[in-house]
Order: sequence, then structure tokens, then C-alpha cells
Amino acid sequence: MKAINYHIKAIVTSFEQLAKGKYLLYFIPGIVLTLIFWYFQSKITSAGDSVDLHSSYSWVDWIFSWVNTGAEKTFGVISLITEQIYIFAVLTFLSPFFTSLGETMDKDLTGNAVKGGFMRFINDMIRMVFVVILMVIMELFIMGFYALISLIFGFNEHFDTVVYFIIPAFFFGLSFYDFALERYAKGVFSTIGFAFSNPLGMIITGMIFLGIYSIPVVGIPLSPVFAVMISTVAYAYYTQALPKSPQETTPAKDE
Repeated sequence: MKAINYHIKAIVTSFEQLAKGKYLLYFIPGIVLTLIFWYFQSKITSAGDSVDLHSSYSWVDWIFSWVNTGAEKTFGVISLITEQIYIFAVLTFLSPFFTSLGETMDKDLTGNAVKGGFMRFINDMIRMVFVVILMVIMELFIMGFYALISLIFGFNEHFDTVVYFIIPAFFFGLSFYDFALERYAKGVFSTIGFAFSNPLGMIITGMIFLGIYSIPVVGIPLSPVFAVMISTVAYAYYTQALPKSPQETTPAKDE
């Protein structure tokens, strides 16, 4: 299938480019955020571990045991919220870096250059927010609808697990392809149309992102960069910007 073929080529091309030392700087923002996250996460964890309201007096243990438990749970919730904020920061607040990565890689591979500018940046950010909101609504609706169907017909638990992995993978894939679609001034509904016309491509990219993301420690800063690179190359194949024709790859002879 073409989606599988395109993504194999995209993975190979991405690693070839990285082996040449290209685009490595785009990993730095995510790594910096990771270090910051580790610092604050360790502080929160240490604070939670240090909470101990028990003493040698049994009546204190009896009266305040629920306070100690509640404090530990509070620090656990704060830690979880901190992690979610961090993930949101990597995937959303670093989107200008991912946009730049896609544009640079696209230009290097296909020769297509995109004009920038402040107004374009503002328009792209507004569009991105709208697309993200729309994707979240669609994902929640689809997952809710499937959950209802699964409840009615009693689908196998393992089957449910696969479906609940594929649905987010599709929308994660779409979010990374959206950098390329945005670059070529595709409207929101054109973006949705492209995604549902090429669902396997969205799912493969999303699965790659989720697979790398699941790697402890390094997964979060590495996964979005790889996903952007792979979706950039794959989109070039979808639009036939790659492979380049012989006339484009062969230098013109002087007459």
C-alpha cells in the first residue's frame, strides 16, 4: 500500500538526514523543556515524600492519618497536572519550531520555499488553535460513539484496546500532517478531507509518534521532531513533490 511505502521512505530519509548532522538543533527546545520538567517534577516528588504527619503518639496517628493520606494524594495530583502541562507545552508551544523544521526540510528535499512574515505566523497560530479544538471534539465524539457501540455489542477487551490506540494515533498523525497542510495554505476542511482520504497514513505517523513517546525519559522531546520529519517527507510523496524528476535533480547544461 502506498501509505506504508511512503512512510518507509520517510523514515529512511529522516534518518539519512539526521546522520548527515542536519536538523539536530530542533531537538534542543524539547530537551531543554525536559530538563526543566525533571527539575520541578523532582521538587514536587520530594515535597510529597517529605509529607509525614505521623508521630510516635498513637492518637496523632489515629486523628491525622487521613490528613497525611490526603496530602500525599494532593502532591500526586499536582505531579500529574505538571506532567500534562509539560506534554501540552512540547506539542503546542513548540509548534513554531516544528513549523520551521517542516519548512526547512521541505525546502531542502523538494526546493519548495514558503514565504514567512508576522501576519502569516499569526494566521497560522489562529488556524492551529481552531484545528486542534476541532480535532479534540471529533476524537471525543468518535471514541464516545465507539464506546457506546462496544457496550451494546460487548466487543472483546483486547479489540477495544486496539481501537482506543488507533483512534488517538489517527488524530496525532493528523496534527503532524497539519504542519505540511498549513504550509501549503490548505483550509481546515481540506485538511480534514485529506486526513480521512488517507487514514492509514495518519495512523502510521501517529503510531510512530506514540511509540517513540512511550520511551522513558527521551520519548517526549524526540517523538514530535521525528513525527514532523516523517510526515513532511510522506506528504511530499503524497503530493508527488517527491521523488523529483530527472530534470529537477540533474544540473542544467550550459548552452
